Amino acid sequence: VLRGLMAVSAPASVRGHANYMLRLNESLRRSVSARWARARSAWSPHDGLVRVTGATGAPLGAQRLAARPYSLTALQRFAACPYQFLLSAVYRLEPSEEPEPLQRLDPLMRGAIFHEVQARFFRALQAQKLLPVTEASVASALTVLDGIIERVAARYYDELAPAIDRVWRDEIADIAKDLRVWVRRLPEFADWLPLHFEYGFGLEKDVEHDPHSVEEPVLVDGRFKLRGSVDLIEQRRDGALLRVTDHKTGKNRTTDRTVIGGGAILQPVLYSLAVEQALGAPVGYGRLFYCTSAGGFSDHHVAINETNRRIGLEALEIVDRAVELGFLPAAPAEGACVWCDFRPVCGPHEELRVRRKPPDRLADLEALRTRP
Repeated sequence: VLRGLMAVSAPASVRGHANYMLRLNESLRRSVSARWARARSAWSPHDGLVRVTGATGAPLGAQRLAARPYSLTALQRFAACPYQFLLSAVYRLEPSEEPEPLQRLDPLMRGAIFHEVQARFFRALQAQKLLPVTEASVASALTVLDGIIERVAARYYDELAPAIDRVWRDEIADIAKDLRVWVRRLPEFADWLPLHFEYGFGLEKDVEHDPHSVEEPVLVDGRFKLRGSVDLIEQRRDGALLRVTDHKTGKNRTTDRTVIGGGAILQPVLYSLAVEQALGAPVGYGRLFYCTSAGGFSDHHVAINETNRRIGLEALEIVDRAVELGFLPAAPAEGACVWCDFRPVCGPHEELRVRRKPPDRLADLEALRTRP
């Protein structure tokens, strides 16, 4: 109905037509009005959170990065889209879970199994005093790995009740193949002694966390509260420096210049700063280890120097400032809407609509997205 009216060459001649749609039901009226408001060039509450009011000032103050701890996963959503960050990290909304038979492992479940096996593997070798893994101990390490994969897979099988056994076995075999290659690569890093596995801070302790984990969040730079779980913390053989590793199971999209990846890859720098604060020891490198065939078993190091520390802290400052100013609109990065859980809330074409808005208020966000 609207498309036909909007195609008319003389808009004044059809003004007021289709007004009956606003009276059909409240949901349709609200939808049409919101879509119209979002299409306008001015920022409005229909675009998300765009200003502080008397009603929102105090609640927003309680969401500042100095007032409550955030995980790095939550903070990375800001670079993808501030409104996505608002809905997930501030309002704490999430998609409802629909029970359905498990056909294939989704990337999140696959990653969870992969990380659990890695943590249990390191703990088992540490208990047997077999760390670090060397060329001479690879065979023994692989035997330990196979036993852990079998036990972890059996537990997940009971919990998930996969619909097709053959598909499940193939998925686990694929994970096991990648893990075995990963173990064979470990002697290349024998200059680093693994110390802590799944080191948690700001999280309730459980059996999956390193026993040295702390339940209090870490205050980085005396201003920003962080919580999270670090996959691996290693110490250089000379004891001078630590290295923080985040294991990845996807593709490696980093470049030689990557530090925070436009705000989308915060772990190397900010995990390092958090570990320095929690353990009271200097961290020399943050590392992303893409330990699957999809990632080419490659790693990416970020030196923890003053320049890169400043880049990481600036990312936190930008997110905190957006919360302080109450400006968290729908402003997605290119392609971010494709995989967003909240697309049913926004609807389509957000990337197109945000281009019509005044760009001055997006300067902080654009600056973050240009950081290496």
